[in-house]
Amino acid sequence: MRNGNPDTLPTPKDPSGPCPWCGRVSNFRTMHPMWDLNDDWGKGKDHRASPLTCMGCQRVVLVVVDGEDRGVMWWPTPGASGLDPEVDERVASAYVEGMRCLAIQANRSAAVMFRSALSLYVKDKGSEAAKAERHLKTALKHMKSDGDLHPSLWDWADHLNQLGNEGAHPEDYDEVTTEEAKALSSFVRHLIRSEYELPAELTRARGLATEVGGSQ
Repeated sequence: MRNGNPDTLPTPKDPSGPCPWCGRVSNFRTMHPMWDLNDDWGKGKDHRASPLTCMGCQRVVLVVVDGEDRGVMWWPTPGASGLDPEVDERVASAYVEGMRCLAIQANRSAAVMFRSALSLYVKDKGSEAAKAERHLKTALKHMKSDGDLHPSLWDWADHLNQLGNEGAHPEDYDEVTTEEAKALSSFVRHLIRSEYELPAELTRARGLATEVGGSQ
């Protein structure tokens, strides 16, 4: 039996890890044969695609691996599903599109979409003064001073704004690296979690507790 790492996404060589469909850590059943991809897609590298079946939800995940069997792309896009329905629709859409860009290593496009998610968050949660600002950095300063943006998120939000500008104007800035794009995705996910999902879960839990208490 192969020793798998449950913290990394599944591959045919290590068929265990978080499922992009259900989000649970699971074992996967490999499905053969693997498909060879043309050199144009793989930029001259020996890329292959393999379907894996999650033993939890029984849905199929498509994995692209390189010549050393390292995963380079997954479908559906990891992290792009399972958002709480209370997340603002426009914020969720921008985040999901950013994750899809990240999955194909389109780092500049990913940075632009994550910045868009942050801008849409301001439009949804910011004060009237913040919403009226033309420049995102100034709007974020309003949210910080108003107490609508937690201080621990301010530095990250400002950094995300800068990298989003780099993605939109590559002629004026340095390249957005994969590590930077991944860090931005993590920040936006934390923002969504803290500003939308946790409050929604607490509201639902409070309502359930009230119902249980009232029935006793």
